[in-house]
Parts: sequence; C-alpha cells; structure tokens
Amino acid sequence: MNVKEKNIIDFKVALKKDDGPVFSSGLYSWMMFLINFYNRVKSDLKIDFDSFMILQLVVSDSLYKVNKDGGKNYKELGETLKDSSNLFSDKRKVNIASIADVINLPRETVRRKILHLSKIKLLDYNKSGISIGPEYQTVFAKFVPDTVTNMGKLVRKWEEDGTLNKLLGIKNN
Repeated sequence: MNVKEKNIIDFKVALKKDDGPVFSSGLYSWMMFLINFYNRVKSDLKIDFDSFMILQLVVSDSLYKVNKDGGKNYKELGETLKDSSNLFSDKRKVNIASIADVINLPRETVRRKILHLSKIKLLDYNKSGISIGPEYQTVFAKFVPDTVTNMGKLVRKWEEDGTLNKLLGIKNN
C-alpha cells in the first residue's frame, strides 16, 4: 500500500465512523445546486432536461476531440467551438442510436428532440451526423460561466462545512 492509498478512506468505513452532521449540510448544498441547475436549463435555455442531456452528450463528444489535441483554456475553447467544423473531420460521428444508448432514451424520442434542438440551432443535424449548432455559442457565453460560478460557490460551501475534505477522503471501490 502506498502513501496515497493509506490516506484514502473507504466510504463504507467512513459511514461507520461518521462523527458529525457534515453529510446533511453538504447534501443540502448539493441538492440546492441541482435544483438551481435544473431550473436554469428550463428558464435560460428553454429546453427540457432530456434535450439538455442530448446537447451535453454532443458537446462532450466535441470536447473529447478537442482534448485529444491537448487542453484549451476558456477563451481558446470558445474560439474552437465557434468554428466546430474542424472537430468533425474524422469518421467517428455522434448519431441518434449512440445518443439513445448512452442516455437510455428511446431512439424516436431522441430523434424528435434532436430535430427540435436543430430547429433552434443548438445542434446541427445532417446525414453526416450530429454536431454543435451555431446557437450553442449563447450557451457557452452565458450558461457555462454561470454554472461554473455556481459550482465554485458549492465547493466553497463544502470547504466551509467540511464536506469537501470528507469527499476527498472517500475511496472509490
């Protein structure tokens, strides 16, 4: 066992030794973050959460391609996503079947939602596959920074109440 493994706590062991109300306050902060996030998807993006998950899957595919060439800072990433045509030069394309499989929705539901996302230009859907649409820039410019800010607030709350240290001490099995 190396030094790093010695400092990691198994979650099942941590539950038995839990000595404070840190979990409840951390869980409450997490729930408030999720509720706020869910509501922002509906109010700011004006799409349902399944459509948002489809959008995120397409964006994650683009990020995977970006990261193959090395990471980018926020500004560089924004520029890359503005002209996403260079991300789709390889043969590997996101399609309805792959999205349906990953997020566990019926293919027809995914198809309908992709058509809607394409109509509002958040996605681009054509014979070669599904990619980020031109209106995704509005998401990247406003929704992403707000989410990162809210995530920072969550982590600060976790740091203040001790949840962050507990989370960092949980061992994956």
